[in-house]
Amino acid sequence: MTSFAAQNDPATVLQRGPLKADGLPATCRAHTGVLVQDAQTGETLMAFGDQEAFVPASTTKAVTTAAALYTLGETFTFKTHVLASPVRGGRVARLTLRGSGDPTLRERGAGNSLEALAQAVAASGVETVDALQIDDFAFAQARWGHGWMWDDTEYPVGALRLDGDAATSLRLVVNGDEARAGLQPNPAMLTDPTTLALSVGQRFAALLRASNMTVSGTVVRARAGTGDWQVAEVQSAPLTELVRQTNKPSNNIYAEQLRAALGMEPGGGTSDETRASAALESFMRTTGVAGEGYRLCDGSGLSRYNLLTPRHLNAVLRYAYLNPLGTVLPPAEAFELRQNAFIESLPVAGTGDANPEAGANGGTLRNRLKGTGLDVRAKTGSMTGVSSLSGFLVANSGRLLIFTFLMDNYPTGVNDLNRWQDELLLSLAGRY
Repeated sequence: MTSFAAQNDPATVLQRGPLKADGLPATCRAHTGVLVQDAQTGETLMAFGDQEAFVPASTTKAVTTAAALYTLGETFTFKTHVLASPVRGGRVARLTLRGSGDPTLRERGAGNSLEALAQAVAASGVETVDALQIDDFAFAQARWGHGWMWDDTEYPVGALRLDGDAATSLRLVVNGDEARAGLQPNPAMLTDPTTLALSVGQRFAALLRASNMTVSGTVVRARAGTGDWQVAEVQSAPLTELVRQTNKPSNNIYAEQLRAALGMEPGGGTSDETRASAALESFMRTTGVAGEGYRLCDGSGLSRYNLLTPRHLNAVLRYAYLNPLGTVLPPAEAFELRQNAFIESLPVAGTGDANPEAGANGGTLRNRLKGTGLDVRAKTGSMTGVSSLSGFLVANSGRLLIFTFLMDNYPTGVNDLNRWQDELLLSLAGRY
C-alpha cells in the first residue's frame, strides 16, 4: 500500500502526479484541474487548470442538490395523491393516482407508499373502481438522460416511479450471463412513455384489490377529471433528507428526479428540460457563475456531455457555506456544529463500515483517508477515466478550505487518482 506523505508540499505532490498501488509513479497522466480556497475569505491558495472544463462525473450532484435546496427550499416535499370522481354507493367511475416525481415512493410499508394510499382509499368508503388512471404528466423530460451511455443500467426518470426493490431499471443491453439468468432488454421503458406509469399503476391496482376493493377494466394513463376530489395523499421526507440520501451514496435517480423537480411551475405545472435547465442557470448566477463556460445536461453526472471547471464547483460550495440553510448560525459556527444542511449531506471521509450509521454517514468516502483524522466532507465523482472530488477540508491549523479536484482522460484505473487526491488533501492539511 502507498503511504501518504503528509509533510510533502501540495505543489510537489501535484507536479509529481499519481502513484500506483505499489508506490511507483504512474506511467499515465490525467487532465487535471485543482482549486483550493479559504472558505471564509475566498482567497485562492492553490490553482492549477482551474478554469479548464472537465467531465465532473457525480460531483454534478453537488450542483443539482444545492440548486434544489436553494430554489425549492429545505422543507420542500414531494406529494403523491389519489383523486376520485364523486362516490355513489361506494362506487367511483374514476380513480386517479397522480405523481409529482417523488424518488422515495415505495410499493409497500407504512408512510410514503402505494400500500398506504390504497388503505386510505379503502378507509374513505370506496368499494368499487370502474376505471383506474395513472397521472404522471408532471414531468415531460426524456426517460433516459442526455448523454448517458447506451450500456448503462439505470432507473428511468418519471413523475411516478417506485423506489427500492420495486423499482424498474432500464436496460438497453444485457450480457451473456444476464441473458442466461433470464434478464432481457426493456427498451420500451425508454420508447413508450406509458410503460413506467402503467407498471406502477398495475401494482397499485393489486394493492387496492388487497384492500378489499373491486377494480374493473385496465389501467390507463390519463389525467384526473375536473372536479375530482382528493381521497388520499402521502409525501416524502423534507428536501434536506432527500439531498442527504442523494449525495452520500451518490444516488443517480434521486439526483435526476430533483433536477426535474426544479422545472415544475408554481402550482404544479409540468416540468420539462427547458424549465429545469433555466432553474439551474438561475441558481448558478446566484452563486456568481455566469456565461457559457459550463454545460449541465443531467442531474446525476452520468452524462459525459457535462462540463464544469473547478471554479464553478468551488463557487457553489462557497455559496452554500456562506448561506447555511436550516439554521440562524453564522457560517463558521454552522459548519463546526454540523448545522449546514447542504454540507452535512456530503460524504464524510474515513468513517468506515463498523456500523450501518457510520457507513451511511461516510457514503462514498467512508473507506478513504481512514485513520488520518482529517475532517473532509466532499462529493465524489467516478466513471471510466474520470475521478473528481469537491468539498471541504479542515486543515491541521483549523483553517477551513474549499477544494475541487477534477481529473479526466485517465486511461487506467481511477484508484490511482483517488490515492493522489487523498495525498493532496493530507499535504494541504499540513501546509495550511
